[in-house]
Amino acid sequence: MDVIHVPEAVAAHQKIIGGEISFVNYRDTGGPFRSRVMFSCYAFSFIQNGQKRIYRAGESRVLSPGYGMLIPEGNSIITEHSDNAERYNSVLVFFPARVGKAFIAAHKRKTPSQPDRPPYIHFTTNAYIDEYIRNVKNLIDSQQTLSEEMAALKVNELLTAIYEMAPGLLTGIFGATESVPLAVVVENNLFNNLNLEELAFLANRSLSSFKRDFEKAYGISPQRYIRNRKLEVACAELIKGTSPSDLYLAYGYENLSNFNTAFKRKYGITPAAFRQSA
Repeated sequence: MDVIHVPEAVAAHQKIIGGEISFVNYRDTGGPFRSRVMFSCYAFSFIQNGQKRIYRAGESRVLSPGYGMLIPEGNSIITEHSDNAERYNSVLVFFPARVGKAFIAAHKRKTPSQPDRPPYIHFTTNAYIDEYIRNVKNLIDSQQTLSEEMAALKVNELLTAIYEMAPGLLTGIFGATESVPLAVVVENNLFNNLNLEELAFLANRSLSSFKRDFEKAYGISPQRYIRNRKLEVACAELIKGTSPSDLYLAYGYENLSNFNTAFKRKYGITPAAFRQSA
């Protein structure tokens, strides 16, 4: 599957640019397919119509109208679609990391000493942010000319609004980059039905290096790790009283017989017998 590079991939959409900063009114037919997207800069995304699902190495999230997201540089897997007759629509703000880092440096005396390092920031928009989005759309519609300084002021206005809601998260997202442990990439996407190639992409690796590095770090192949973890979670569900017939599809098995065989191979007992004994 080809990798989509943004913001280059949205260059044909209606937009205004000030230096390295761009404001884009993105419209597309969308669809249920997953796309591999590489962000070469930071991006704010505000859904105007439809739904976006984004998978990052550390977490996944569904984004819909009324919510916003700040997405860092790096790899994501994204699906976008409209749930009505109108096209999928989002307002995007792309800006280089240095703008965010300069903003945090100016606020360093106010920020927590040990901020979180989130895979993104997901937030509910408020009246101020909604008005900001309307203003940006008007600027795009009128093709307002922006200097780089004016564009940076617009980004800093938005960063200020987010900072007032979550200073620790905003500080963390512009902090020194730390690679997410490979097991965390797998664990946080355990039930997202991503294949190994997609997990490797989120981990910024080729498939072969992902498999090699995972086995070196954890002494087990990612396939076996995923299988074992799903069976462990299945145990917890069986203890709660969930029927094996309600589990096997969600846990990646084509039929109940295959689920029974895998479970018995690991635990020496069938799921039904385990449930009865729990």
